[in-house]
Amino acid sequence: MNVLALDASGMPRRWISFEDAITYHAKGQVLWQLGDVVAKFRGGDQNDGTMSYLESQSIIAVQGKGFSVEKLGRVILSNKTLFGRDRHVCAYCGDRFTSNKLSRDHVHPISKGGLDIWTNVVTSCISCNTRKGAKSVEQAGLELLYVPYEPNHYERMILENRNILADQMEYLLAGVPKNSRVRLM
Repeated sequence: MNVLALDASGMPRRWISFEDAITYHAKGQVLWQLGDVVAKFRGGDQNDGTMSYLESQSIIAVQGKGFSVEKLGRVILSNKTLFGRDRHVCAYCGDRFTSNKLSRDHVHPISKGGLDIWTNVVTSCISCNTRKGAKSVEQAGLELLYVPYEPNHYERMILENRNILADQMEYLLAGVPKNSRVRLM
C-alpha cells in the first residue's frame, strides 16, 4: 500500500511510500491531506514526557521539487498500461487473458501507415492478432468490440497501482471520464 501524492492543485503525481510521506510531513512540505491515517511514526520523548509522532493520511498534496503545478506529459504507452486500460480483454473475441497471452494490435496496421499511439492500439489475444495480421479489421473478418482511447493521468495512477485504498480510488475516479473502461475494473 502507498500514499497518493498530489501537487498543490490536486493533480495526482505519483505513488510514494509511507516513509516518503512522513519525510514530506517532517520537512513541512505537505500542504493538505485527505483520507484515512495510513502511517504513524513515533519520534523521541518531548520535554513534557510525551512521545512525538508524525502521521500521514492516504492522500497528500506536496509542495517542492517534482510537485510543482505544471503541465503533465502524455501517459506512456506500454503493454502494461495498454493491457490495464483494456482490462486484459481481447478487443476482438472479448475473452480475458493473462499478460503473457496478450499482444498489442494496431487497428490500422503500421505496415499500412498506422501509428503506435493510444488511439490506434488495442489489446489482442495472440490468436486474434495472428488472424488479423497486417490486415484491416474488416479484411480480417473481425469486429472491434471497443474503441481505443488515450487514458488521462487519473487513469494512469489507477493503472500503476493494484493496491488502491477506497478513499484513494474515490479521489482518482473523480477525474476519470464516465465512459472509461478503467471504471469497470
